[in-house]
Amino acid sequence: MVVAIDGPAGTGKSTVSAAVAERTGFFYLNSGRFYRAVTWKAMQEERDLSLEEEVLQVARSIEIRLEDSRFLVDGISRDDELHTPEIDARVASASSFPRVREEVNKRLKAIAGHRDVVVEGRDMSTVVFPDAELKVFLDADPAERARRRHEQQGGAGDRTEQERAIRERDEIDRNKSTGALFQAADALYLDTTDLTLEEVCEKVVSAIHEKTNHGRSNQEIMADKEAQFADSSSIESQSQEMQMQFLDQLDALEEGQLVEGTVIQISGDEVFVDIGYKAEGRIPMEEFDAEPEVGDTVEVVLLRKDIRNGGVAVSKRKADEKRFWKDLKQAFDERLPVKGKVIRSIKGGFEVRLQGNVRGFNPISKIDIRRVDDPEEYVGIEDNFFVERIYSDNRVNIVLSRRAWLEQETEKNRKKFFEEVTIGDEVEGVVKSFTSFGAFIDLGGFDGLLHIIDMSWGKVTRPKDYVKKGEVIRLKVIKMDPEERKINLSLRHMTPDPWETFEERYWIDQVVHGTVTKLTDFGAFIQLEEGIEGLVHISEMSWVQRVNHPREILQPGQEVETKILDYDIQAGRVSLGLKQVLANPWEDIDARYPVGMHLNTTVKKITATGAFLEIEPGIDAFLHVDDLSWTKRYKNPGALLQEGQELEVVVVLSDPENQNIRVGLKQLEGDPWDQLRDAFPPRSIIEGEITNITDFGIFVRVQGGVEGLVNKMNVADPRHQSFEEALERYKVGDTVRCVVTEVNPSRQRLSLSIRELQRQEQRQELEKYIHDEDDSGTVTLGDMLKEKQDG
Repeated sequence: MVVAIDGPAGTGKSTVSAAVAERTGFFYLNSGRFYRAVTWKAMQEERDLSLEEEVLQVARSIEIRLEDSRFLVDGISRDDELHTPEIDARVASASSFPRVREEVNKRLKAIAGHRDVVVEGRDMSTVVFPDAELKVFLDADPAERARRRHEQQGGAGDRTEQERAIRERDEIDRNKSTGALFQAADALYLDTTDLTLEEVCEKVVSAIHEKTNHGRSNQEIMADKEAQFADSSSIESQSQEMQMQFLDQLDALEEGQLVEGTVIQISGDEVFVDIGYKAEGRIPMEEFDAEPEVGDTVEVVLLRKDIRNGGVAVSKRKADEKRFWKDLKQAFDERLPVKGKVIRSIKGGFEVRLQGNVRGFNPISKIDIRRVDDPEEYVGIEDNFFVERIYSDNRVNIVLSRRAWLEQETEKNRKKFFEEVTIGDEVEGVVKSFTSFGAFIDLGGFDGLLHIIDMSWGKVTRPKDYVKKGEVIRLKVIKMDPEERKINLSLRHMTPDPWETFEERYWIDQVVHGTVTKLTDFGAFIQLEEGIEGLVHISEMSWVQRVNHPREILQPGQEVETKILDYDIQAGRVSLGLKQVLANPWEDIDARYPVGMHLNTTVKKITATGAFLEIEPGIDAFLHVDDLSWTKRYKNPGALLQEGQELEVVVVLSDPENQNIRVGLKQLEGDPWDQLRDAFPPRSIIEGEITNITDFGIFVRVQGGVEGLVNKMNVADPRHQSFEEALERYKVGDTVRCVVTEVNPSRQRLSLSIRELQRQEQRQELEKYIHDEDDSGTVTLGDMLKEKQDG
């Protein structure tokens, strides 16, 4: 059966639903817990709660189960995590998305499909369970709801403002596009303005009974009630009948007068008591909890007198029961606690033994102010209980609440705490539970928060590393808010702030010892002492090694020696150096590797512009591609070099300031350009091999492997022969003689000319013919040219 209860905020839906569920044995289904669970899971996964799709994915994937009365999220009871200020602030956003509400409604329907449930919300009877067997719409005047809210908050806040906020909330809820608040046509309407909680519950329970008993006989109804009572209370039938008979006569017990008697004799298993009559009364020893002594005063009930043997019949057990039931009725009427002992766990709760071996039932939801994970933990507890009920359906059915007593005591303790404790006082508490932002400390039934930042002067990542669940610890009160009923505690303030005396122990350039606590992409954190951590930046880890990540040098937990480079007390920061405690190999690099020094090295890495050669561990020299050869130009150093290749080089640059060493391969030999310049000055003739013929000239390799260019204008005289016609006389591999027109070693340029060679040869011929003129007669210039052409 589904009982759906709707209504605006402040009408007592949650309280009534929980109470009705308890009285009927139905399961109480709170839709708000589902939205809290989705919100908690979304926050754990760092989802964006402003995006419907993100929240919807969580709502579809989250595992929610109900086992007995436990609400399990991903298999674990998480009541504490679902009721935090962070969840309170975000759950409204998560529950506002239509598709998220659809998904949660599916879960609610699935769970209710095979249970008797009481569900509450604003659209339970209109959207989620439109076919519910019983629909109830609770309402109340806004002024009355504001009054109730005002009392719940201990009189805090402006009551007029609270009423205004309630009216605004009603208007918003009635106009929502999804899950709007309105009364179902077939709902039972209850105006709770002038009704007590008990009266509202009675009306709802009566409506449930009408629904469930429709068409059934009285015998069937009575049989079900008796079976339900037997399951929940487990009271022995004989004792129950005796209690019922006594209570029926409770107001007319004059015939069984309560009198005082004195123990005058103990004989075997009987105790003789003088009650002022002419004969003593006999009481079985079993009626006493402990064996009495002669002279003890006891209360008994006079059952009969002047029996056949002349004695009187008295009963201590009857007296104890009479006294107990009077005390029990007074405790119920005046809200006083009674003593009891939890003797066993039964279905739905616990059986509690009261005075006189009378048994009562304490529902599991009312045994403690915290969530019950293991019912067996409570068996054997002796404590105070409030009496919630004595009769049910005209029969004895004692229902108790230890939780109500604990809540009352907690409230007293909390009030006393705020009245007597001030900020700065030390208090003792027990670690109750953990959250991602700290731990809750039980201060006597009420909690204080030990925030993660107040656990230590240092950085805390895991609260469980500093306190243990169930541990008794002393803390200092650092903040109190009586209106919000919040208490902030500190563990770190139990010790002095180490930063206040930092400069008494540390100074710049001091070498200190510490422990690596954390590695990041940009460096490593080193704990110097509790509460003081310094950072070794990745650039301060090695003089010579290129560190890509601190893990290449350090590991968490490693003991290291560092030097203090700088500090900022206000910001709580210390800059440390790891390499500064070691000698800098670059300081004397120019002395150890002077320019001109020959080295035998190994190629470590080849790049597009050259190669790195390791000259000692951590120090590499660079061989530029231009320093590979005097005469050849390499586009890719890999054409000449290979990684791992052993190589002899010459130091050409040693710069300690910029931490740079350059070496050369070509410098092992003399510069062929200088040799060429000295041997072949301009206008001298040189011989070489044609290596390439292009549109702009002819390349010729000459002495020393130097390559020169015969420009197209210097191949032949264009007045007599075109460049293309002149090229027909040459091919690659031919040997050719040229005149050197320019040698520039700094620019590695050699300019050659075949045309100039021809001119020189013509002049030499001319000079020869002029020299021979005297011997062979006059010869004209035309004759010489003709002869030259013919030749």
